[in-house]
Amino acid sequence: MHRYPLPSRALLLILVALTALGEISTQLIIPSLGAIERVMGAQSGTSVLALSAFVAAFGGGQLLLGPLSDRIGRRPVLIAGLLVYLLATLWMLTASSMSEFIGARVLQGLGACAALVLARAIVRDVWQAQAAPALALTVIGMLCAIVVSPMIGGLLTVFFGWQAPILLALLVGSAAVLAVLALYRESNRSLDPQAGKLRSLVGNYADLLRARPFKMFALTLAGTYGAMFAVIAGSSATYIGLLKLSSAEYGITFGAIVSGLIAGAVFTQRTIMRLGPQRIVGIGVALVFTGALATVAIYLAFGLSVLGLSLPQVLVTLGGGMLLPAAVAGAVMPNAQRAGLAAGFMGFAQMAGATCSGVLLSLLQDGTAWPMVILHGLFAAAAFSAFYLLRPRPVLAALAPQKLPS
Repeated sequence: MHRYPLPSRALLLILVALTALGEISTQLIIPSLGAIERVMGAQSGTSVLALSAFVAAFGGGQLLLGPLSDRIGRRPVLIAGLLVYLLATLWMLTASSMSEFIGARVLQGLGACAALVLARAIVRDVWQAQAAPALALTVIGMLCAIVVSPMIGGLLTVFFGWQAPILLALLVGSAAVLAVLALYRESNRSLDPQAGKLRSLVGNYADLLRARPFKMFALTLAGTYGAMFAVIAGSSATYIGLLKLSSAEYGITFGAIVSGLIAGAVFTQRTIMRLGPQRIVGIGVALVFTGALATVAIYLAFGLSVLGLSLPQVLVTLGGGMLLPAAVAGAVMPNAQRAGLAAGFMGFAQMAGATCSGVLLSLLQDGTAWPMVILHGLFAAAAFSAFYLLRPRPVLAALAPQKLPS
């Protein structure tokens, strides 16, 4: 076991910011998507592809960057990723067409994914056997970004235009680079020279996926995030376009809805060592499924309304907030020697669900909220099914608190 100084609050704050960077990059610009389409002269709804392109790059990159950090170290991969993020964000500000903007978003997603996957791997390096609560705390930071960023993005768009939220993302990314350069030194002292090579990479991923609990956590996370992303990607067009809220009103409404994520993550952070990741994921996915079913039922019975759409989503965000950190901890904690690999695949699974959801939403758009609502319900059902079909048997063992290995 390598020696490392006792974890500091400064390091933890850096890791929280790095974990949140991807969500900051997405949530800040959601209220300005309509304005971006108008400025770029793009067809209505094409901005959803910019969101999907980001999450596709954000997820796919983690499959390579996580294992690469197991091989050459966390610090060089992290710094390179953050520099790519800054260049891509600058490109977004100067883009003159939607296709160019989407290209910049792909590059931004690749840079931001390094921040997420490396933050999770660093937590496992430094906090070791006590990493689960620290992982949950970094997720709380990410979820706070989901809550606050749409509000800030909406206000910035109203008062300063569509470029203002992107400028703020650039400032956050710049601060992250400076903090990493000044305060973080390499935490992976057991480099694996075989990690990241194609043959060993395929073998290692296959070995991870042979473990039934790992598959359960990954697929449940993918389905849950797909369900949430259907609402995230479709919410701007629904609340602003169909329900006629202003950008600022939308940001406040959406921020209030997703505040349940923080409550769920705080519950996980405080109880995961006692209840274990699997039990918390089971409770969380049941809440997500219940909230999604309620959303579909209310829409079918009463049509579209602000309260009818928003209130059931509180259950979804509460369950999602519980599930996200618990699933990541459950997958990463047993894989101390390949934390980058495991964290990378969990990030990929999360973004794969979001990408599939976003692409389907862009293809099915018909000017109503129905595609968003039905995709939300289908992905939640898939997450619920994945958990209860793949959870280890017997049932009593699955419900028992788990010991997190060192």
